[in-house]
Amino acid sequence: MPSSPSEVSNPNEEGDEQQTKATDDAKPPSKIKQLWTKLGLDIPTVLLMMKAAIPPTISLAIYQADSVAKTYSTLGYLVAIVSILGFCIMPRAKFIQTMALNVISTCVGTAVALLMIWSSIQARKHTTPAGRPMAGYNSSQSAVCAIWLFFQIYLVNAIKAKFPQFAFPTIIYAIFVNVAATYGPIFGTMAQGISFAKRLLEAFLTGFAISTVVSLVIIPTTCRMVIFKEITGYVGLLRGALQAHKAYIRSLESTDMFASIRIEQDGKDKNVKKSRHNPEVETLKTIISAISDLHGKLHSDLPFAKREIAYGKLGPDALTEISKHLRAIMIPMLGLSSLVDIFGRIAEMNNWNTDPEPEVADPESEARRKQAVSEWNEIMTSVHEPFSNIIQVMDQGLEHVLFTLELAKPPKMKKGLASTNEDVEAKGDTIKPGDKGFADYLDKQSEDFYQGKEMALRVWCERKGIKLAQDFFEHPSTADYVEAEEMNDVTSKAHERNQRQLYLLLYMEFLIYSISRAVLSFVRYADKQVADGNMAKSKLLLPGNRRLRKWLTSVFQVEDATHDDTATTADLDGNNTVIYLGEAYKSRKDPEHLPPENFWQRMGDCIRAFPRFLRSSESSFGFRCACATMSIALVAYLHDTQVFFMEQRLVWAMIMVAISMTPTAGQSVYSFVLRIFGTFLAMIIAFCIWYIPDEKTAGILVFLWFFVACGFYVPLKQPRFVMVGIISVVTATLIIGYELEVRKIGKNAATSNSQPYYAIYLLGPYRLATVVGGLAVAFIWTFFPYPISEHSVLRQTLGASLYLSANYYSIVSETVRARIRGDEGDLELKGSPGHKLEKARNKVFAKQVLLLDGLRTYSGFLKWEIPIGGKFPKKEYNIIIQCVSNISNYTSLLSYASRTFTDPSFNNQEGESENEWFEDFRRLMSSISVRSHEITSLLCLLSSSVANGQPLPPYLTAPKAYQLSAKMEALDKDILSIRHIAEPGYAAFAVIQISTRCIIVDLEKLLTNVKSLVGELDFSFHTVSTTNSSETSSNDTLFQSTSRRNKQD
Repeated sequence: MPSSPSEVSNPNEEGDEQQTKATDDAKPPSKIKQLWTKLGLDIPTVLLMMKAAIPPTISLAIYQADSVAKTYSTLGYLVAIVSILGFCIMPRAKFIQTMALNVISTCVGTAVALLMIWSSIQARKHTTPAGRPMAGYNSSQSAVCAIWLFFQIYLVNAIKAKFPQFAFPTIIYAIFVNVAATYGPIFGTMAQGISFAKRLLEAFLTGFAISTVVSLVIIPTTCRMVIFKEITGYVGLLRGALQAHKAYIRSLESTDMFASIRIEQDGKDKNVKKSRHNPEVETLKTIISAISDLHGKLHSDLPFAKREIAYGKLGPDALTEISKHLRAIMIPMLGLSSLVDIFGRIAEMNNWNTDPEPEVADPESEARRKQAVSEWNEIMTSVHEPFSNIIQVMDQGLEHVLFTLELAKPPKMKKGLASTNEDVEAKGDTIKPGDKGFADYLDKQSEDFYQGKEMALRVWCERKGIKLAQDFFEHPSTADYVEAEEMNDVTSKAHERNQRQLYLLLYMEFLIYSISRAVLSFVRYADKQVADGNMAKSKLLLPGNRRLRKWLTSVFQVEDATHDDTATTADLDGNNTVIYLGEAYKSRKDPEHLPPENFWQRMGDCIRAFPRFLRSSESSFGFRCACATMSIALVAYLHDTQVFFMEQRLVWAMIMVAISMTPTAGQSVYSFVLRIFGTFLAMIIAFCIWYIPDEKTAGILVFLWFFVACGFYVPLKQPRFVMVGIISVVTATLIIGYELEVRKIGKNAATSNSQPYYAIYLLGPYRLATVVGGLAVAFIWTFFPYPISEHSVLRQTLGASLYLSANYYSIVSETVRARIRGDEGDLELKGSPGHKLEKARNKVFAKQVLLLDGLRTYSGFLKWEIPIGGKFPKKEYNIIIQCVSNISNYTSLLSYASRTFTDPSFNNQEGESENEWFEDFRRLMSSISVRSHEITSLLCLLSSSVANGQPLPPYLTAPKAYQLSAKMEALDKDILSIRHIAEPGYAAFAVIQISTRCIIVDLEKLLTNVKSLVGELDFSFHTVSTTNSSETSSNDTLFQSTSRRNKQD
């Protein structure tokens, strides 16, 4: 102990000294660390990159054994290529499904290849004169192989377009067919064909086997691991969103909330204007966008995790329940984040989002703005403490879930505290996440917040000149209050503004309270898992028979997938989001045929299915691929060029066509140049791999592993350019694999298949030319006879998103009606209307989130495109995407807020007056005719116009605003009076009113921008011209047309 007071150090000074010292000692991060952070690398990603490079390395390493080299001979390098396409980095359930399909497709391909070889040999036999040898070029045999190749490539790519989950199996099949069909014309006997097919089958299956062992044994990754990582990240993002909302709400206490981008005047020079982004708004938008993206990914990954055989604690049903709780928290969180959008709409409505010149500014409007800002600053200051407290408790609730479900480890207790036998219940407010009574603590804090909303309402009333009695909120039906005349006049502008402000205040409080109840429900579910013993020990988790049956049937169904999913075509597009929209989106009623009524008519419908398939988009894509493949394969089937084809290995150009052509990605000059650059880079890397270790085999294998691992960074972290990464890795492995093969078996054996030996410095450029030629052919056939561009894919995807918006709004509208009528039923019963509506609502919402994520990703990369012709209207597309996103979010809020009408805690209120008000409210709501069908029809019409590129019909207008408040006040003036502002149904109505108003505004903006994209029909003889907002007669139009003709004459 110090002997005198002078020896006692000041803790504040000591802390400042330590902080200063830490600041001085802090060094800027090194260049390597900066690069590491910029690339987004972490330990799991690096491990996956290392894992992905192991299969080709093993394939080429075992080829150095004499027995292996003797078995595979000149096909050794093909084992390494196939092992790469096995994609061992996929999670286990997805990998097993894809690998099973790969093996089946290879076996089927072998059988068909043998049939093709047999039929081609028969053609040779029947066209070869007696006594002539069965060798050399034969046109009939070549023609038969060409027909087989064209048919198989057409069929397999049509299947690929129809079922995206068959992407890898169809590519594997196409590679097998390309190799077999181009070598087929040189076989003179069936023994040669069988030997070749057998070696080809062995090479493919060996590559698959190596990939399978690496996937299941080395750093195994399961779908459940992926799901738990996503759930943990989801909860972390929700916690981040809570803190972002807390910071934004705090900023509303002192800043102008009517502009997310503040335009300020410099203090020194008032004529100089400076733009500054509000950091709280930007942070909030970033986190909310990340939550939406992760929600879509969770939806697409969840089915595979539920089907997996695993050893763990939480079963498939628990994963489903967790996802439901996360969604229940996310929807009000999205609604709360819309505060930024709502304030922006108010500013736009009052023209407050600009900074006009002093001589142009409207003094009255500027005064109203300053008054509104002052009022909101005061209101947000008054609710600072309750809002901050409940947000902090909700954050602790989410942390409690992480600890309870063992998704995160609780902090270690300090020494001495672990032995304390203090009662947790007695701690009161000091209870921590992970403690036993935390759910009750959260429940109490949530109810305290709900009861404490009186403070904000009282402040608002005082600002509006409304005097409330002290016991007003305890006895609202009998307590006295005095309000100004403008509040009584429901037709005045001031009344409308005040009501809008009150609704927004109730909107905030309702959503924060809803989030707290959703978090409480999640906390209670986590505690129940512990109480039921599910978290006590791990157990073997087996999928049930029903789930296995669904898995088998789902193989032949289109499933939803994100742009970075690793089981569908999205792997190969990198920018595609696969969404199954349902039969209603594609099925059309036949105007030329009635439904069949007897057996013969049904048979006729079956016959008509064949031409219907031939004219489908899937058939069109298959035909494109077959034509592109035959453009190269034709060289192998002509007498003068067959030898050239074999010697120069042009089959790899055909394989590049099979890999690079995808049904929905489209092509662009930019992506084509990137793929060529990736191939060129692969050639340079191959030279480095070969020459850096002084051409020593062991060193070459090590460097191959390293560079292939680096190449897999692209599929893992940049899925948009996944094709560039795959082509680069395959090209480098192909060059190195061939050179190692020649070194092992010798030049004589390597050239026994009629292919001359090239040193690596010659083989690299030849391979580059071959691959670039294949990519060029694929690029040409994407544009010919008509282009499938990325822009057209974006337009069609946007049309699909509009369709989902119509579908979602229709479901939510029916849900709201059912809840108002009280006939939703028990949600726990599968046959109840409410259960069916909830299932459909959640499914469509998840699809919409996935699709919007893909659209934003698509749109973000358009700035890199090289335009051909006029510029792409990116601004209009971004506005439409944002409008669709807003409509979906506000529609979700409609559904969420309408739960109040069926919530037992709201229906079973204590006082008779509250019950009476709630019943009157429901009765009036059900009597109002809400024109939801107009919105659904308009969204469907916009979807069709955008997807098909057709102009809109003339005189199309968006539905008018609902004005629910005015209609309800017209039926019952007292129903929305100040006396009832504390009612839970009143707050729910405020959310519904704001949401419907925002939907209508977004519909108007949506209609305007869609018109600018697709146009509007104008028949030139309208009494009112659709191209002019003012009314003009048809005589004016005729006169103008006549004048133009006279001038031309």
